[in-house]
Amino acid sequence: MKQILLIAFSAIILMAGCESGANDTRDTILDDTSTATIAEAITAEIEIPSAVGKKTEDMEFFISELDTSGIIELSYLICASGAYPDELLIIKFKTSTDAAAARSAVQGRSDSQKETFRDYAPAEMYKFDDAAVQVNSNWLFFYITENNAKVKEIINSYL
Repeated sequence: MKQILLIAFSAIILMAGCESGANDTRDTILDDTSTATIAEAITAEIEIPSAVGKKTEDMEFFISELDTSGIIELSYLICASGAYPDELLIIKFKTSTDAAAARSAVQGRSDSQKETFRDYAPAEMYKFDDAAVQVNSNWLFFYITENNAKVKEIINSYL
């Protein structure tokens, strides 16, 4: 009986070790990925009309409450003309705490855009239906597009 328990306990420990290793690998894959790589994968399948890239220095104008001091890198695409609400923001932060803290500021941007486009371009409101601000570890993803489900699928393929 003791041998059976010892074998069962050993199997559980081995399985737990394999599970932990799998998660570590997935985190490493994401940490080795650039924001530009993910943005390129998304824009290869989803159009951001009149897309123009923004830099960290532009963030105060677009997302005034965002603390940019914890940003390692970002990719930010918006419609240059302002005629469409489409935006794609991918930020890699130094820490998960930085990413979590940024969520409300970015959600504020999403809410503001939704309010603006409600009157300005009501035909574009469908893009807000499943738009999202998503935080995973030290990453933040924000997207308003014509196909948010596809954006989420692409992002999740990196997680």
